[in-house]
Amino acid sequence: MGWSRSFQYIRHRLVRVADTTHKIALGLAIGAAVSFTPLVGTHFIQAGLFALVLRGNVFSAMIGTFVGNPWTFPFLWWAGFQLGDYLFGFFGFGGIEDLPPHITLSVVWDLLWTHPMTLFMPWMLGGYLLACLSIPLFYMPFYLMVREAKAARVRARMHRAKVVTHELTGQEEP
Repeated sequence: MGWSRSFQYIRHRLVRVADTTHKIALGLAIGAAVSFTPLVGTHFIQAGLFALVLRGNVFSAMIGTFVGNPWTFPFLWWAGFQLGDYLFGFFGFGGIEDLPPHITLSVVWDLLWTHPMTLFMPWMLGGYLLACLSIPLFYMPFYLMVREAKAARVRARMHRAKVVTHELTGQEEP
């Protein structure tokens, strides 16, 4: 019940944000896109700064960063690294040819510690490129969801107002 209640609370908070549907959806898309970047401790800061620069909603950008979580990070980061490694190889900078066939967390940690730029730079390049490319892809579904949630909220308010009016006047409900 805890996770379900948390998601419902976040959804209600997003719908009640006093901002346009565009700004809320843009903030969510920015927050989700920042999850491609390898700088984990700075995702909130990056999302907030990018939301300010692109005129999105900062609160929704913070919520959007939850797209990046322990289940999705490996896939997002793998995609970012693969794109960056391909681009580095394409432009002749060379990639990481000597990766062992079975990569574990300790191998990645050792590579980051001993050769940080050979692993980190392709990851940064690919991660930020995918973040920029994914903002429009995340924007549309978020826009549609926020628009529908706001419309449902307006319909519910109108229905409640109609019920209260009929109770006060003593008439039957339509």
